[in-house]
Amino acid sequence: MKRSAVIMLIAAAAAARADSGLVRLSETCGPWKVTVMTDPTPVRQGPIDIAVMVQDAHSGAPELEVSVELTLLHVDSGTRVKTAATRPQADNRLLHAAKFILPSAGAWEVHTDVASETTEASVAWSFSAAEALPPFASAWPWLLPVPAALVLYGVNRRLHAGRSASTS
Repeated sequence: MKRSAVIMLIAAAAAARADSGLVRLSETCGPWKVTVMTDPTPVRQGPIDIAVMVQDAHSGAPELEVSVELTLLHVDSGTRVKTAATRPQADNRLLHAAKFILPSAGAWEVHTDVASETTEASVAWSFSAAEALPPFASAWPWLLPVPAALVLYGVNRRLHAGRSASTS
């Protein structure tokens, strides 16, 4: 019984995903606790989702009426990307998210600026982005059913041929 419970727990943990990816930062910033998450994991050149949860530092209540702006700086090239993280872009409405195309791989420094009508605060963090996956790498799950179906068909035909020979 214990073994099956452990197996189920491991399977559930492997299948569980955070709302918006890998937590990169969670710290107090002014009157807020700011938690930043990135998706995909690992971060790659191309489509990226950066989600920010802003909470009251004392009560933990979500702060929904703040503005969040992200400024990304590529360390080697100096490329700068500035974008607003908004609630409508987020999959979870308690978060602020920015979905955009990361222009290049390499080391990136990020400033996350949070502002309300009366207060502003900023937190800095960084990440390293890998090269973009080749087009085939993202398409392979769609191509897998064809060879799988051919193998299953071949196994089915061989089993039926074996049964036909044994009944004769």
